[in-house]
Amino acid sequence: MDNEDSITKLLRLKRYEQPPEEYFHNFLAEFQTRQRSEVIHRPLIHIAWDRFSSIFVMPPIPKLAMGSSVLAAVLTTAFILNWSDDVEPSSLTLTSSGAVQLDSKNQSSPSKVGSTVHYVLPAIPVSYVSARSF
Repeated sequence: MDNEDSITKLLRLKRYEQPPEEYFHNFLAEFQTRQRSEVIHRPLIHIAWDRFSSIFVMPPIPKLAMGSSVLAAVLTTAFILNWSDDVEPSSLTLTSSGAVQLDSKNQSSPSKVGSTVHYVLPAIPVSYVSARSF
């Protein structure tokens, strides 16, 4: 118990201690100096191996995957928003054979004159419901 009491008293006392102001001003410079001194004292083969192995580090694949998927979504959205049909609904006519034909007088480009679009519709509607069901 006596040991625990002395530890709690010491912790209460240490709680109010603060380092001097010079500690915070010189911290970065001292830290960099310590790092450089550690690098200097390492063997040259270890430094060379670290630099050589850093060449073969894998690229950040999750970041590339996320970026490319966002880019694909943006490009797809831009394409969909800018896409417009060249055919106006008023220039379509339905022929007696059931084909949809473009009116040549309403077309803006001469390359589309005479082109027809055929939609084939079945005579009997397709359904999964039996004809004998009630």
